Amino acid sequence: MKSRTSYLVYFLILKNLQLKYKHSILGFVWSFLHPLFYLLVFNFVFSKAFSQIQHYSLFVISGLIFWIYFSGSCNSLSQTFIRNAQLLKSLNVNKILYPISEQGAELVSFLSGFLLFAFLMLYLGMTINISFLWIIPIILLFTIFSFSLGLILGSLNVFFRDIGILWNTLNPALFYLSPIAFSIDIIPKEYQFYFKLNPLYHFFFIIRNVLYEGTAPSYIQLFYCLLITILTLLLALFVYRKTRNGFISNL
Repeated sequence: MKSRTSYLVYFLILKNLQLKYKHSILGFVWSFLHPLFYLLVFNFVFSKAFSQIQHYSLFVISGLIFWIYFSGSCNSLSQTFIRNAQLLKSLNVNKILYPISEQGAELVSFLSGFLLFAFLMLYLGMTINISFLWIIPIILLFTIFSFSLGLILGSLNVFFRDIGILWNTLNPALFYLSPIAFSIDIIPKEYQFYFKLNPLYHFFFIIRNVLYEGTAPSYIQLFYCLLITILTLLLALFVYRKTRNGFISNL
């Protein structure tokens, strides 16, 4: 049974990757080109406005590659049960394997792009030292958080298709409310509290500690990210368990 489950997850990850890059000439290279296009636009539009940020390109790209991973994960998982409706109805397997495989495909794509961007970030001024190893648990936490939020969206979207539409509407707003192209220091202090209510702020904070500043993240910020991840995962499992029995009848 365990080997069958592992094979199914592998098969679904492969299927999702094939669908993602179907009829694409460049394939995985898009995981590098996508953030690169954003970086060029941000440099052209904002580099002068935020001239106080040293190594602005490195500052932007260190957050941008994680945002694209987060956004891609949530977009995919919000549709995972709907997209796999025929498999859900024909195969008697644990339904959670579908969002797990979606997340796995996004992780493979992200890591492919991240490895390529590591060379670019070195060129842009990234420091490689012992603190860089912190990126491994950060990616793990960020993956679990993205998966959890995506599982909530995917579970609810089966019953209320407005959820998917609402997420696509809010996604661009969340992008600009996250400190990706700007530092929160430019926000007046009386408004910074509201920006910090965004869970992504805390993840981008520790990501920049490692990739931009070359330092280890503070324990308090790591605690915030761990707490956010655990709470989101618990909520996701609660929503999934409450809704999973109604998936097939609503697809």
